[in-house]
Amino acid sequence: MADTGREFERLLELLARLRAEDGCPWDREQTPATIKRYLLEEVYEVVDAVDHEASDQVADELGDLIFMAMFLAHLYAEQGQFQMDQVLRRVGDKMVRRHPHVFGDLKVGSAREVKLNWEEIKQQEKPNRPLSDRLIDIPRALPALMRSHRTLSRLSRVLRRPLSQDLVVAELDKTFSRLLEQERANYDSLGMAALGRLLLLLVAFALPRGIRAEEALTEALEKLCQQIERVETYLVEKGKNWADLSEEEERTLWENI
Repeated sequence: MADTGREFERLLELLARLRAEDGCPWDREQTPATIKRYLLEEVYEVVDAVDHEASDQVADELGDLIFMAMFLAHLYAEQGQFQMDQVLRRVGDKMVRRHPHVFGDLKVGSAREVKLNWEEIKQQEKPNRPLSDRLIDIPRALPALMRSHRTLSRLSRVLRRPLSQDLVVAELDKTFSRLLEQERANYDSLGMAALGRLLLLLVAFALPRGIRAEEALTEALEKLCQQIERVETYLVEKGKNWADLSEEEERTLWENI
């Protein structure tokens, strides 16, 4: 732990040096608006490394992510908004406050109870907030499917009941039919609205089944890429390319490879 603290202090000193008048021109140009982009990119790079179970890469990408988070905090410290010790104190206090089953006397019997209690504590921290405000808290920068999952999940917890699956399925059927009608009548803004509603309903359909639509789509896309690679390997072996295939031949390849 002592080594961790020393390395943390070293990074803070490095940041100060990079931002000094005789420091790095690129680092000196950065603002919270520019750093947030790099911060977001680093998050996805960490996730990608975790998905590929590449521990060394995870360690490298986590370092980049932590550095960008510290960089952002340093910029706000320069503006006199807050200091790094305040950031660390706030998150530490929050973790203690929201884990009374660990740091207090509360007894819980499952992870689900922990999540419900977490929501209760958040509500107590900011009482009398309307539901719309609690949903606005979900970051708009999240990918749309992930944000939809979190929004519907929070809505279900606040209402203390699952979303009606009978209603969701009925709306799915109706919305998909409407989308097909729009497609036949030339796609326009109404078709786009129907598609958006269909995707949101699919997230609602997946939610009580423990399926995260973002992860499901990512997995399906990964399988598609792998299938494309297998088809291309087959084509190379046969001395062919995509342009040589008839529609029927292409369909047969997709179904059998």
